[in-house]
Amino acid sequence: MEFGKYTGAGNDFVITEACWPDEQGSAVALHVCDRATGVGVDGLVLVWRIEAERVGVRFFNPDGSAFGTCGNGTRCAARFAVDRALMDHSPFVIETSDSVIEASVDADRDWVDLEYRMPVEVMKRIPVQGPFGPTEGWLVSIGVPHFVVPLPRKPEGSIEDICRTIRHDPALGPEGANVNLVTLESRTRGAVRTFERGVEGETLACGSGAMASVFALRAAGLCEAGLDLRVMGGCDLQIRVQDEPGPDGVYRLRLAGPAIHLFDGRFAARQPGLDSGVEKDAG
Repeated sequence: MEFGKYTGAGNDFVITEACWPDEQGSAVALHVCDRATGVGVDGLVLVWRIEAERVGVRFFNPDGSAFGTCGNGTRCAARFAVDRALMDHSPFVIETSDSVIEASVDADRDWVDLEYRMPVEVMKRIPVQGPFGPTEGWLVSIGVPHFVVPLPRKPEGSIEDICRTIRHDPALGPEGANVNLVTLESRTRGAVRTFERGVEGETLACGSGAMASVFALRAAGLCEAGLDLRVMGGCDLQIRVQDEPGPDGVYRLRLAGPAIHLFDGRFAARQPGLDSGVEKDAG
């Protein structure tokens, strides 16, 4: 399998040109995402050309589960489509399992701007035990479930133990949710740390978590509709959201940030077991 490794604000992915059924994508993700025996990434992304101005994209977690919304993965997929000449102009349209996105790629700046049209629901406010004591957060459905907890100051050190407990809270549903801890410097700037379901740990960035955080903060009256969020990867993600849905019931929201090509390679996995090898070509 030929692939490119990309990073979006620290969130890293193996991306390949393919349109596989979920069972095959899941099996490959289990091998290729493993940081001990595979390439080592936060997710597998499949990209394929649908027509002249449209590509399809599918996402898989390291545990093999498929999911529909991934802001950093979508930016990286858009960059991959341009790098591999699947798209020869920008903007173009990306179709995922749950949304249609317009992507504008500036490869010279390693920058991708996405405009989503998708349903979003700020579902409910839930009390939890946060890193600084009892608090409450907002459950946001944005293709995937995110639980957003505004905090008075940035948490220091590891957040994994407390976020793992929150992630499995029965109030978040039988499959739990991603957890985002958000702090604000002002009504237009802040920072977010995300514990991702499927990865089962903190990642350096989560685009859908950043977007969900803005919706939750807007519901709490804490920020403007445009917010720049610093992620653990050290980059700023620019998010702009629409306060009310359109006549069709969907929201327009914008996510912009870096998408960087790290290297290309070939991954060979022979089953049963993990008899595999990786060859890297500098990109």
